[in-house]
Amino acid sequence: MSDDFKKNLDLALGNAKRLSNKILIDGKLISAKSSNKIKVVNPSTGEKIGEAPQCDAHDVDTAVGSAETAFHKWKKIPARERGKMMTAAARKLEDRRDEIETLLALDTGNALRTQAKPETAASIELTHMFAGLAGEIKGENYPPNIPNTIHYTTKDPIGVVCAIIPWNAPLFLTVAKIAPAIVAGNTVVLKTAEQAPFCALLVCEILQQELPPGVLNVISGYGEECGEPLIAHEKVRKVTFTGSFSVGKIIAMKAAPKLCPVTLELGGKNPNIIMSDADLEIAIPGVIDGMRYTRQGQACTAGSRVYIHEKIYDKVLEGAVDKLSKLKMGNALDETSDIGAIISEEQLKRTLYYMDIAKKNSSTEILHGGNQSKGGEYKDGFYYEPTLLSGLPVSSPVCQEEVFGPVACAIPFKSFDEVMKSANDTQFGLSAVLWTKDLSRALQFVDEIEAGFVQVNQCVAPRANVSYGGIKMSGLGKEYAFDSMINHFTQSKTVLINRGKSNIDV
Repeated sequence: MSDDFKKNLDLALGNAKRLSNKILIDGKLISAKSSNKIKVVNPSTGEKIGEAPQCDAHDVDTAVGSAETAFHKWKKIPARERGKMMTAAARKLEDRRDEIETLLALDTGNALRTQAKPETAASIELTHMFAGLAGEIKGENYPPNIPNTIHYTTKDPIGVVCAIIPWNAPLFLTVAKIAPAIVAGNTVVLKTAEQAPFCALLVCEILQQELPPGVLNVISGYGEECGEPLIAHEKVRKVTFTGSFSVGKIIAMKAAPKLCPVTLELGGKNPNIIMSDADLEIAIPGVIDGMRYTRQGQACTAGSRVYIHEKIYDKVLEGAVDKLSKLKMGNALDETSDIGAIISEEQLKRTLYYMDIAKKNSSTEILHGGNQSKGGEYKDGFYYEPTLLSGLPVSSPVCQEEVFGPVACAIPFKSFDEVMKSANDTQFGLSAVLWTKDLSRALQFVDEIEAGFVQVNQCVAPRANVSYGGIKMSGLGKEYAFDSMINHFTQSKTVLINRGKSNIDV
């Protein structure tokens, strides 16, 4: 164990211990009313690192009550002042970056160097961006079409926001939801993911230090006991959720009776298409980056359907396998690791389930990986080799359903029309990528692909000021940009004022 590794581990474990069994209410870390606990483990080792409160409706009511009380004062603070407070909070995140990124790696199993550090940096950038946009929250003036009448609109905060995040990118998604909501004048109750609660709680604790008590509250728990009463609470006027398609549908139904607006960022089964004229110097690394192998494939944008033109099929696969063989898998807090561990035993079993389907198909060829890593440095952790398959029919569940693990399927094609038909033949429409030197073909792809986040000749992850979200069954609404703050976290009044006739004679 290197000195750096031990330092990172000690720092992360110290914060996990301090935050264990805590929620954030009215500006303070406190114990939940519920006495039930959720065991939190380190995915890299399978060892217990603490507990999260298994909150219930009583804790939800306390958190929403705190947020509701704070809202009446917070909404009256000028937007620029709210932005200044959030800027100060973002600077505190910068000051405690080492604590945040090491706890993120411990919590999620995502490798420190390749994932936790970039996610922390992106989260700080996103916080600064929304803070700086505070002064742009404003309505519009309209030319009068009624005599002697002033006509304008306002942009006002909605109220208490329920934010529910997943475990795969808990830091960035926390900030993506709470920063625009708070800057816009709302207050928030965040429900963390039970598998990775501590990093989100730490970030919110730091942010709350610059905010009035109750503006940001954090609870933890399971969906039925905690999430459902939070969504249905009469004082919650906006719900924003990132997670699975199946849970997203339930959330939309639970919020519907009170006509509560909902933002949903759901799953995807995303095509990564390589044309015969593609620049393979960038396309082959793009397959690796696009599959999000360094996040163990646990990303909604993972390009897990890799379509390769038959003329270059073998060459691309050879190059991809070569690059995969050079990635090092290991403990997330070891800075030499490129790939960390899958989040939980349950999620590992999901990967094993889909790989069992693949292995039972006689035409399947495992080009790389295909095994759970056990023993030695992988003992008791949730590790699975980055895996690339070929030979599976496109109709296979492995090619149609979101595995959310480090498994991609290579699929040959002959023509652009053929691959576009296959790429669009899915209920999802989150992201899509095309690799080509042909500008006309690229623009045709943009026109015809059914996805909300489209890229050509690159496959970067979503980031600050890039409007992101899916279509079809991949969600409702866009996030990460100024329009998300205005569209999702404000409501409008239309105002008509008849100026009348002056009674003053000059």
